[in-house]
Amino acid sequence: MCRILLILLTMAWCAGCQQHISLDTWKQNVEHYVWDQANGDPTVLRDLPTQGQWKGFAVISDNDPNSATDINGLLLGHRPIGQNPHFIFLIGIVEKQQVSDIRLAALRASPAGFKWTITEKNQPAFDAYHHFHDAAWRALYPNRTNGPWAHTGFPCEGDDFKLSITAQRVTATHTQSGANWSLQVPTEAPTTAPSLAKSN
Repeated sequence: MCRILLILLTMAWCAGCQQHISLDTWKQNVEHYVWDQANGDPTVLRDLPTQGQWKGFAVISDNDPNSATDINGLLLGHRPIGQNPHFIFLIGIVEKQQVSDIRLAALRASPAGFKWTITEKNQPAFDAYHHFHDAAWRALYPNRTNGPWAHTGFPCEGDDFKLSITAQRVTATHTQSGANWSLQVPTEAPTTAPSLAKSN
């Protein structure tokens, strides 16, 4: 069982219907959650429910995992990058219980709204992560043709990620495989969160 409890939002509008979701959908739902739960104060993300190691935020397209696309964002930390605090997520896109992409994202809140910086697909990092878990489940279940979700989705069972920040560069590393994702966050002047700006 994965050591994470994610805020889940089902995007299907009716039974048997499947709603297309994307990284933009996931970002919009994070922002809506912040406004709905805390009137725009992004610090509410620090209080996402957690079980075990990781907090997170997920959006799913369908209740049937065999046909759904899930986007699961792990909250790796709330850290200053340059002069501004950021929420840092590692986001996995899971299609029919198979992870297909992983991105690193940084969210900054300012009076102008929410600003995201997200990596493009990093194929070598994805391949290292995927091959590690593929080899792991094949060793555990040599007679199976398909791996269990705990070893094919995101996050996978036992995943451990380390976060490091140097100046404006953020790096997340999967310790078991060595896969790493790096993000260069643009330099900007210090700001306050939207809800704090409204109160002035």
